[in-house]
Amino acid sequence: MLAGMICGGWDPYEGGQVYEVPLGGTLMKQKFAIGGSGSTYIYGLVDSLYREGMSRQECIDFVKKVISHAMARDGSSGGVIRLVIIDESGVEKEVVLGDQLPYLP
Repeated sequence: MLAGMICGGWDPYEGGQVYEVPLGGTLMKQKFAIGGSGSTYIYGLVDSLYREGMSRQECIDFVKKVISHAMARDGSSGGVIRLVIIDESGVEKEVVLGDQLPYLP
């Protein structure tokens, strides 16, 4: 079995960080990372919407929008978004139900 991994976190020295471990096993620090069966549908959308320095709420809205677009086009994606926000205040979990997605086909 093969699997890639995306790992994110926060520390007081470097702030928020995202690391990606693709199938080859290389550990790469990234500004952002996307993966999964629906990711191929949203690379252009992510490239057009992502920008450095987004506020916390802008990041949350960005993630919800691009994931909902991927879900709309990928038959293997689930019906909800499970979002985990990690910052200096800790970890917050949020679930966006299918009828509350920001994009519906």
